Amino acid sequence: MATDYGHIGVIGAMAEEVERLHVHLVAESITERAGRTFRSGALEGQRVTLVQSGIGKVAAALTTATLVRDFDVDAIVFTGIAGALADDLAIGDVVVATDLVQHDLQGPPTMFARGEIPLRGVIELPTDAALSGAARDAALDFVTSGLGAVISPDGLVDIGIGRPTVHVGQIATGDEFIEHDLKDVVRLRTPGAICVDMEGAAVAQVCHELGGVPLCVIRAISDLASGTASVDFPMFLDALASHYSYEILRRMFA
Repeated sequence: MATDYGHIGVIGAMAEEVERLHVHLVAESITERAGRTFRSGALEGQRVTLVQSGIGKVAAALTTATLVRDFDVDAIVFTGIAGALADDLAIGDVVVATDLVQHDLQGPPTMFARGEIPLRGVIELPTDAALSGAARDAALDFVTSGLGAVISPDGLVDIGIGRPTVHVGQIATGDEFIEHDLKDVVRLRTPGAICVDMEGAAVAQVCHELGGVPLCVIRAISDLASGTASVDFPMFLDALASHYSYEILRRMFA
């Protein structure tokens, strides 16, 4: 599943999403820039620069722009966790984005549609088909044959994971953790989205505006954006977020 890109920037919002990745980097070098630690090296033979962006759209956008302009990456992969919007998603499932939208972006309604980037005429921001296809195949291999190697069946039950599946679809992004009634608000705003995160569409906008940098966004479902989201989210983050990111990416790059 090796990619065709020479140098890929890999981003995760939180430490748990990138910690196992940087442990496995070969020939690592470290650069401190813009208040972030950029770790360059090789993962399964793929040249990467890995960084924790921080949470939210501004943090993700700054990190992406820095990777593209200062580290000259050829493509971006964002990896992390997200809340489910579609009813057929369950905790432990994986979503690979086809495109991303900003559910909390609304200019003057008489001038712009919901989610439309003002003065750009764009709502849906597409991902790279080749990278996303490799991510889908890698995720499917992990959830069907590799998950049992990193956590016991009892451990999966404790987190609420049954038989994870892989989904491909639209991801909605906004600067607010979604739970309780906010889930219905996001569904109404972006009826095509199957899950919700806090960074993806910001990364996609930067990639789009910097000349169409190829992008892949991979999200493990940590919660159902419901009344228990505040409990489910940290539980999944602590137990499995690092495993999902590392196990999927290593398969994707091998």
